[in-house]
Amino acid sequence: DTEAVVRLAWRGVKPVNIDAPVKYLSAEEGGVSHFRYGRDNVLLTWMHTRLMVEFVLRLPGLLIRRLLKKPPFQD
Repeated sequence: DTEAVVRLAWRGVKPVNIDAPVKYLSAEEGGVSHFRYGRDNVLLTWMHTRLMVEFVLRLPGLLIRRLLKKPPFQD
C-alpha cells in the first residue's frame, strides 16, 4: 500500500525493496479483476493529493533537519 510505505518512511523507517513474484491469471485461468476504473482512480488521486499537501506542510521541518545534518532514517 503506497500510503503506508510513505508514512513509514516519514517516521524514519528505512524502505527495503524486495522482489515479489507476481502472476496475473487470465480470465480462462480464473483471474478476476476487482479494479473499478473510475472509483479507484479517484481514490488514488485523492490519496496522492493528501500526501502532497502533507509533504508541503512537512517541508520546513525536512529542510531544518537537512541543515542540522540529522540522518533521515533510523538504523
